[in-house]
Amino acid sequence: MRVRDVMTTAVISVSPETPFKTMVETMVQSDVSGLPVLDASGGLVGIVTEADLASKEAFVGHRRRPLALFLDVLAAPRWLDKAFGSTAADVMTKDVVVCESGEDLRVAARRMLERAVKRMPVVDSGAVVGMLSRKDVLRMLARPDAEIAADVAKILATHPNRPDDAHVDFEVANGVVTLAGDVRYEWDEPVVVSLVREADGVIDVASRIHYREANPRSWHAGIGPR
Repeated sequence: MRVRDVMTTAVISVSPETPFKTMVETMVQSDVSGLPVLDASGGLVGIVTEADLASKEAFVGHRRRPLALFLDVLAAPRWLDKAFGSTAADVMTKDVVVCESGEDLRVAARRMLERAVKRMPVVDSGAVVGMLSRKDVLRMLARPDAEIAADVAKILATHPNRPDDAHVDFEVANGVVTLAGDVRYEWDEPVVVSLVREADGVIDVASRIHYREANPRSWHAGIGPR
């Protein structure tokens, strides 16, 4: 599955000059958690998140005392700078983690986790074409078992890397694929498991596959055992 298959294409963006209150109203009314910031030419220059906007209430609320503000400067200078901002340019994160629409969804999901972000603008050829959130990623894991089963059946029947002379059956329950049957060589079993695991929506793979022969000890010219 690719990023384009689950991303949100109706992107709501703001400009660097967008006022703070307008961004808050946009997020609340549109039920989004992040707003890409685009310059006059449509280029991505930053992103404003819920955390960026919540910093104002957290650090410069009406009841904040001078001593508390002084301690905030020492403890969280980055958030305090955002808290006093009045436009998107003041509060946005400039180092934006992005992905492309044609990327493998698993690769993009790993980037989200590694960079600790909850959403990423999808950028193709310099233009923002969508937004990918953690909720979007979860849609892949919510695929119906019947759809997963159809993909697994296709993999076992037609994938170019499937082992020869394999007789594998399977069942899918709650996203978990259970494999049974037999393959010729010992090393064929992990190949089958790996191929099935790549099917979109697979939560886990349980293997009950048996092998009929031990792995060949030597190979001639890379085409078969001697």
